[in-house]
Amino acid sequence: MYPFPAIAIGELLTRYPALQEIVWVQEEPRNMGGRKFVVPKLRDIAPVAVTIRDIGRPERSSPAEGYPAAHQAEQARIVREALA
Repeated sequence: MYPFPAIAIGELLTRYPALQEIVWVQEEPRNMGGRKFVVPKLRDIAPVAVTIRDIGRPERSSPAEGYPAAHQAEQARIVREALA
C-alpha cells in the first residue's frame, strides 16, 4: 500500500466514466488493517460525485471475534454487503 499508487488508480478511475461508488472491504476491524490509510486517499483521488465507503468489522481492541459462530456470522455479513 505504500507508496500509494495514486496516479495509477486515478488513471484507472478515468476508464469508468459512469462510476458511482468505490468500496473498500476488509476482514479486520475498522480501526485495524489498511482502511484508515486507503479510504482517505481514495477520497482524494475519486471524482466528487463518486461515493467512497468501507465494509468491515466494527472497531475493536482485538481482531478476533472470540467465538467461531460469531466470526462466521460477521464474515458472512461482510461478504454479503460487499457483493450487494
